[in-house]
Amino acid sequence: MKEILLDIRKKLIDNAYVNEEHVRMSLVARVIKQLGWDLWNPREVNAEFAAVPHEDQSRVDVALFLNTFSPSVFIEVKAVGKLGGNIAPVERQLRDYNRNNTALFSIITDGRQWRFYYSQTGGEFSQKCFKIMDLLEDDIDDIEMFFDAFLSKSEISTGNAKRDAENYLRLNQKQRAMENALPKARRLVLEPPFPSLPHALIQLTKEAGFSVTIEEASEFIRKSSIEVEVGPKPVSEEQGKYQREPWKGAPPIKGPQKEPSYIIRYRAQLNNPGSLPSKMNKYIEDSGVVTWGDLRRACVEKLGCKSETSGSIGASLRVLEIDELVRIEGKGDNKRIFSVSFRK
Repeated sequence: MKEILLDIRKKLIDNAYVNEEHVRMSLVARVIKQLGWDLWNPREVNAEFAAVPHEDQSRVDVALFLNTFSPSVFIEVKAVGKLGGNIAPVERQLRDYNRNNTALFSIITDGRQWRFYYSQTGGEFSQKCFKIMDLLEDDIDDIEMFFDAFLSKSEISTGNAKRDAENYLRLNQKQRAMENALPKARRLVLEPPFPSLPHALIQLTKEAGFSVTIEEASEFIRKSSIEVEVGPKPVSEEQGKYQREPWKGAPPIKGPQKEPSYIIRYRAQLNNPGSLPSKMNKYIEDSGVVTWGDLRRACVEKLGCKSETSGSIGASLRVLEIDELVRIEGKGDNKRIFSVSFRK
């Protein structure tokens, strides 16, 4: 998958995709095929799907189905660069597609930017967006792992994608709930029974339906205080967009609950010696040092992976790196992965 994403990135830089059909046929189709969807089965990958056949002539550009009766993903495709400015009309379009046949996920993409929406939650459609990716700017490993977590046929069919999307969205909502509650919490500390600011914030956020630990509340207040003291920094238009869309770039709160759900899931697998993260860790320990290309081949030939491009390999390595079980030097296939016990 990584090689495909790098090739797509090169083509985006070279302006190879000149219209919407180029994006749909040469970019989106390429990605979903790699993620396990059968392009040659129209019951699984349905182009120009009539979501509301008896009401209007609008069509979903690409609809993905795990079964005949219920859509899994709606993808609305635009030409490269056409998502700038007001995204609201495209969101309304997707909202209408989901009126009668609600997909699990809805995606808006111009090939470069990918906006993921969890369609089956309540509220305004714009608030259902839980992830925005940029294929030119974001880390290629993160892009690969996110596609695998939320758009691969296997992760959607097991229910992992749905569970992780709910966690992502709830995390964003909790962040906004704390932001909304903080001004009132500052007033409450001046009134009987004179609670501390963190406890006031915890109580107000709880009333909004979200559980917050004392550590989370204290860290959130600390960061908010720093922002007030320093004052707002000048921002570009692009940065301003992310401030208006906090799910894209909200500052993380310390603690394991702020980590992506796939990291938590793969970390838990380290307790199972037969899991891929455990077997990879053992292989790296035994080797001392191995290149990324050699490790991927070993995962297929020795560790039971079906493909060198599986996102599970990258996700497992990321957990090992975060937990400081390995260290990584360099980039690409020749980057070297060292066991922490390795000595040069």
